[in-house]
Amino acid sequence: MTPWSMFRTIKTALDSEDVEGLLALGCPTDEYDGEASLIEDRLAKTTNFGERPLSATQVEKILAEVWDFKFGPFTTEALNKRRPAFASIARKIAK
Repeated sequence: MTPWSMFRTIKTALDSEDVEGLLALGCPTDEYDGEASLIEDRLAKTTNFGERPLSATQVEKILAEVWDFKFGPFTTEALNKRRPAFASIARKIAK
C-alpha cells in the first residue's frame, strides 16, 4: 500500500453498509475487496493521489459506476434503491 492509500477507509465503509447484504449472508470478509480496489484506483486518478479535493458527490458517482460494473447492470430503479447506501459510504470516504 502506498502512503496515500485509502483502501482501508473504503473497505471499512463498504463493509459497514454491506450494500448487497453479502456479508450478512455469511460471505467471506474479503467480499468487497475488489470493489474497494477499483474505487481506490478511480479516487487516486480523480484526486491525483490526494492532491485535489474530493467531494462526497464525486465519491458517490464513482461508487455507483463501480457497483453497476461489478454487480449490474442495474436498472435505474435498482440503482436508485442503492443510492442511500452509496451516499452513506461516500460521506465516510470523503471526510
